[in-house]
Amino acid sequence: MLGKIADIHSLDLNTIDTLVFAGGGNRCWWQMGALSFLTERGMRLPAQLVGTSAGAAVATSFLVQGTEKARQACLKLYAGNPRIFDWSALTAFKLKFAHQHIYPAWVDAFLNAATFTTLRDASSRLTVGLTRPARWLGMGGSVAAGTLAYLVDKYLWNSIHPRLPAWLGLRQDFMVLNDCPDIDTAQSLLIAAASAPPIMSARPAGGAHAIDGGYTDNAPIPAQSDAERSKTLVMLTRHYPKLPPLFTWQGRAYWQPSQRIPVSTWDCTPKTTVDQAYDLGTQDGAYALRSGLLR
Repeated sequence: MLGKIADIHSLDLNTIDTLVFAGGGNRCWWQMGALSFLTERGMRLPAQLVGTSAGAAVATSFLVQGTEKARQACLKLYAGNPRIFDWSALTAFKLKFAHQHIYPAWVDAFLNAATFTTLRDASSRLTVGLTRPARWLGMGGSVAAGTLAYLVDKYLWNSIHPRLPAWLGLRQDFMVLNDCPDIDTAQSLLIAAASAPPIMSARPAGGAHAIDGGYTDNAPIPAQSDAERSKTLVMLTRHYPKLPPLFTWQGRAYWQPSQRIPVSTWDCTPKTTVDQAYDLGTQDGAYALRSGLLR
């Protein structure tokens, strides 16, 4: 269960030292829309960013000044992809999902050799959350356990930061994207943080295989002191109807979408409503400033 929640009527963004980008596939376009609106009106990114899955990629696009390039690249890639699953691959006993080539191509559109120096020199550091498989379950068992934990937390416990994955042996890990020695390592880290087998295979990161950080926590955060928690804002991508748009929980501030984000999490075809998700973020950002919710 969520525990005690406190409503926030106004939050000064200048007091935030850590900004967290939850994962959520296409739902993360809400984050880009909201944050683009705020940064265009003077908000500065804090020194510490944390993210996983597509949330980490969205955060990266801000560090390399490539948000619009990332959005246009996604629209182009989706427009040229008629289906999610390639049924013809089954004749060779393979599972071939479009994400396996679309996601790396999308990441390369804004994080590449030309922008890598910009990432390394950025004033904000991005810590990327990963999931390491349970030692006693192996990769396949860990994916099954992580999926079970996700369903239990979403539909039964309604947790923001679940505990069940850790009880099942899945391990959370963090790596700093800015510290990657080369562009290949940086891209592999972002892709590993979004890898959800069998849709996307596990990838090596930091000397071992890793999968989507959302298997352990959709909004992973390294250990923090009470003082650090009080200066943290988490941008969620799930909508919790019973909670206010801006609230505190366990000492941190959380900002959630005003409604369920109107996009399919995993779709990557021409019908995917990327712009609707982005526009909702823009609208929520505008409302937050206009109402004084964020200042």
